[in-house]
Amino acid sequence: MRPYRLRRMLAELPYWLVALGASAPAWIVKYPPIQDLPYHVATIRVLHSFRDPYFGFSQHFELHLGNTHYLLYYLLGSALAYVIGVAFANVVLMSTYFAGTVLALRSLLLAMGRDARISFFVVPLLTNVLFIYGLMPFLLGLPLMFWGLSVALRHTRKPCWTTGLLLAGISVACFFTHIIPFGLLGIGIAAVFPWFSPTRWLRTLAPALPALALVTWWTTATDAGRTTKGLLTQEAGVRKLDAALSEIPAWFTNVFRDDSDERWLIIYGLLVIATLAVGLGQKEKLLPGSRRYALVPIACVVFYFTTPVGHDFIWPLAQRFAILVAITAIPLLAFPRGWRGHVLTFAALVVAAGSTFDTARHFVQFQLEEVGDFDDAKAVIANNSKVCTLVFDKGSQITHHQPFIHFGSWVQAEKGGVVMFTFAGYPHWPFDFLPGQAPPPGGPARRRWEWTPERVRMEEIWPYYDYVLVRGSGFTPASTRFEKAYDGARWTVWKRVGQGT
Repeated sequence: MRPYRLRRMLAELPYWLVALGASAPAWIVKYPPIQDLPYHVATIRVLHSFRDPYFGFSQHFELHLGNTHYLLYYLLGSALAYVIGVAFANVVLMSTYFAGTVLALRSLLLAMGRDARISFFVVPLLTNVLFIYGLMPFLLGLPLMFWGLSVALRHTRKPCWTTGLLLAGISVACFFTHIIPFGLLGIGIAAVFPWFSPTRWLRTLAPALPALALVTWWTTATDAGRTTKGLLTQEAGVRKLDAALSEIPAWFTNVFRDDSDERWLIIYGLLVIATLAVGLGQKEKLLPGSRRYALVPIACVVFYFTTPVGHDFIWPLAQRFAILVAITAIPLLAFPRGWRGHVLTFAALVVAAGSTFDTARHFVQFQLEEVGDFDDAKAVIANNSKVCTLVFDKGSQITHHQPFIHFGSWVQAEKGGVVMFTFAGYPHWPFDFLPGQAPPPGGPARRRWEWTPERVRMEEIWPYYDYVLVRGSGFTPASTRFEKAYDGARWTVWKRVGQGT
């Protein structure tokens, strides 16, 4: 038994090492250029420290945990924070996306009867536009989706209590990350379902019943669920085919302003073509039901062209499926045996390491060259304050996207209080302002508030906010209302006149 376990551990070790290396972008810097990341960290802090008087959240907010199905990311983060703190808890969750996707894809490949080394091909695709946008709950759902599909294949072939309970738990967990990975998991389960063996229906379907009950409740009893359900009947916002085709590069790659990520994508494409060419004609003995998995990437193609680009607070939607087509198609690769397989494995590892290093290099460059004196600016803001963040200088020379839009949320994650912009009060968010406590003019912030600081009137800022955190120029208050508390190279902090130290 011991030699068998040792051999098994040694066989699994390379995959764990690759998974760990793939997670480097999650922990390489304190402030990565990920647009929505500060907001997710702040949300973990609100749930974790809601009753802590140091942060003062209970003075401003009330919890509405039933509003959102994004809940797993924040609850897991809160649980981990008891041991390692909020910031490191988020690093673990981000690492779970990177490392977990590699390991879960390996599990699916083994369940299909395919070579597990194909899982290395996913690493260069993990730093994508959706990751730079910071859609972290959605991304956390991807390893759960692949893991759930691997368990579904095993359970369909030989139903038992172990796989049934595991599949039920994974399905519920996937639902509470994001509806898209959960939906793809459902499509995969339906694809491998034994439709022509009615005697097996009940045992095979039973694990899905808890998740189906949750979907029914969410789409009928919550505002966010009803809004999402409206996507099924919405026609407006669906792009024309030529527009959808032309946008694929923007949603597939195009992360950094230089062309390094495009170069790595070309190298990756050549590797995939070589793998397809070498594996052409190779006889495979796939396990039963494995070929039906192809319906998952096919569904991603269909959804990319037929779903709206967004609806109400939901955006982007159709665009997410561009990268999902590539990621979900990886298990369809046929991998050659023998020396050819070893050569391709080495090449895949080189591409994975190179693309990961390229991402880490850009992240370090962003922190050293563009974050600037943010920590110094943050230090002058008192805990449990009301902070208005106005980001006039949104852009970056490192990434195509806007990494500073939610940077003020790092203040809330460390010092509590209220920070604008906030999704508090939106139908999909787990907390709202207490009655009468919302910032002027009252109620949830208007859509795209954070994108248009020039539209924010002084009546919306003074006298509600204690501080105004500014990046760039554009805020010139009267000296009787705000005075400078910090004036740095990139960040400025204005303190309300009369505000105590």
